[in-house]
Amino acid sequence: MQRTEQLRASGAQDDSDLIALYESRNERAIRETQARYGTICEHLVNRILRDPQDTEECISDTMLHIWNAIPPAKPKSFRAFLVTVAKRLALNRLEQRQAVKRGGTEQDVSLDTLPDVLEASDDTALAAEQRMLKDAFRRFLGSLPKQTRLIMIDRYWLMYSVSEIAEAHGISKSASK
Repeated sequence: MQRTEQLRASGAQDDSDLIALYESRNERAIRETQARYGTICEHLVNRILRDPQDTEECISDTMLHIWNAIPPAKPKSFRAFLVTVAKRLALNRLEQRQAVKRGGTEQDVSLDTLPDVLEASDDTALAAEQRMLKDAFRRFLGSLPKQTRLIMIDRYWLMYSVSEIAEAHGISKSASK
């Protein structure tokens, strides 16, 4: 499958120009973001929501969230920041949709703001703990062989199925688990 390679290739190594557009409040930033990363975001969100209309709305919400977040945020990896926001919003939308099916109401507490609250906390201990967790995860991923690392990212971050991973990497389904 060439989709994995296309999605990885869509990430520019240096997105400082894109971040600068957001910081200057230039609306071209949104068009550039969609051009560079629209495919990967749509693919990821659609894998979670499995509904074209919800996917489109979630992508729009993602762009608005990014617009409102930069500035003050200045992500080191714009692509990771964008994909994280899209994934969180999609998972929140899925949770809300499932709550309504179980008899929940629209007024149930939304978890949309929880990550923002945690990230914006001035609690030094919490910030240190988050930094240590990120560092440990980076060290763990860095210790893996390249193919294992890519399979793990495809499976747990991009949410590919075992079959898709096997096809993309030219391995058996059991080896992709």
